[in-house]
Amino acid sequence: MKDLMLKLLAFALLAAPLVAGPASETATAETADVEAELREELSSLRARLLKLEAMLDSLNESDEVAAAPAAEPVEAAAEAPVDLAAPMLPQPPLLAATPEQPEWNGPAAVTDAEPSQESPVGVASSGGQPISFTGLLDTYYTYNTNAPEDGYNTLYYTNPNSRGFGLNQAKLEIDASGDGPIGFRSDLWFGSGARLFRDGLEPGPLEDVIYIQQAYGYYQFANGAEFNVGAFGTIAGLEVAESHLNWNYTRGILWAWNEPFSHFGAKISTPLNDTVTATFMLVNGFDNAWDQNSGKSYGAQISAAPNDRFNTTATWISGPEGDQGATGLLKNFSWNMYGGLHERFEVMVNLDYISVADPMGIYATSWGMGGYARVHLSDQVRLAYRIEFLDDSDARSTGMVQNLRENTLTFEVQPVKEDPRFLTRIEYRRDWSDVAFFGCPSCDGGLSMDQNTFTVGFMWVFGPKE
Repeated sequence: MKDLMLKLLAFALLAAPLVAGPASETATAETADVEAELREELSSLRARLLKLEAMLDSLNESDEVAAAPAAEPVEAAAEAPVDLAAPMLPQPPLLAATPEQPEWNGPAAVTDAEPSQESPVGVASSGGQPISFTGLLDTYYTYNTNAPEDGYNTLYYTNPNSRGFGLNQAKLEIDASGDGPIGFRSDLWFGSGARLFRDGLEPGPLEDVIYIQQAYGYYQFANGAEFNVGAFGTIAGLEVAESHLNWNYTRGILWAWNEPFSHFGAKISTPLNDTVTATFMLVNGFDNAWDQNSGKSYGAQISAAPNDRFNTTATWISGPEGDQGATGLLKNFSWNMYGGLHERFEVMVNLDYISVADPMGIYATSWGMGGYARVHLSDQVRLAYRIEFLDDSDARSTGMVQNLRENTLTFEVQPVKEDPRFLTRIEYRRDWSDVAFFGCPSCDGGLSMDQNTFTVGFMWVFGPKE
């Protein structure tokens, strides 16, 4: 078939001048020159045609070889379109594949297939386990009507700057977990929120520093229990260090002044049934990675959540946290409760008691309670209220014999309805005492019995939607 088509093409090219007929007797010399050029082109085409015939004969011989029966017929793959813009790659010799010489298929294409077990998984990898990263950025602006001379809001830790803008938290959470039971968690902090934890763990000024708030490995059992070893946040109390996880922007008095923040040791949490979970821990003490004595503190917690509208938790932590060993016993009891009274209205209650013995065995005690309420005005707007008191009659917490009170009103807006990873809060807070305690340069003695602050907070969470 190929021979027939090629011969027809040759015949058409050779016959073209004959069909045109003889030149007119009145043709000019110029026309004769054009005709001579055409005949020269025709001779060139005839030469090319001979070359094409030779190539065609060679291809026919290759087709006859390929038509011979093979041991196992293989369906030929469709040729990929040629990308003329792509750089040319060196090609291997055209040799038939044999058992001794496997067929060369070129470089493997990059696909979305599952990686092999030998390949790293996720953004980063630790022995094949994926590592996830979550970031938190928490900034604020606070105005204090007392205009304290030292620039600090009294009692505040997470937003201490009374003179304007501040960085509360720049946090990176690192979690390694896979299909297996093991993993680790580490939280890195920077900002005024970190200064609180740094001062509790080691000597140094209360300044903005990088702080490792949590760093522990864990093992998860088949029944849902989890075992942790390392540094981890306390199991006591109601509020947490991250602003966006609380109802109010500022932290309450009880969280900042009457509860531990973190522990270093071992902890295990295990479900007792579908609604009750128990937690036990053995740690160096309260807010110390380096134990100041040979004693250890222990903690026990019981939590019950019969449904998603109610839960309650009771926690006990105790240990010899003074240089006198057992005579320096420190005790902490906390209880909290959450109740969803309506789909748009919820409340919480927090009770906290702590006492510590001095070298003479005399106990100093401080305790307090807090109440919380929040109403969801819409899917994107919420209003929260908190009221607390702290009885520090033994000057254990604040270093001054006093009774403290505070109430806080917080207006929260979630700009994107389907995405809670960005929140902004406008907050008014009033703290007061029965003694002059709050910095106030314009007041008698430089101290006031109350303090009023206005704060605007902005919180960004970088990570998966939850």
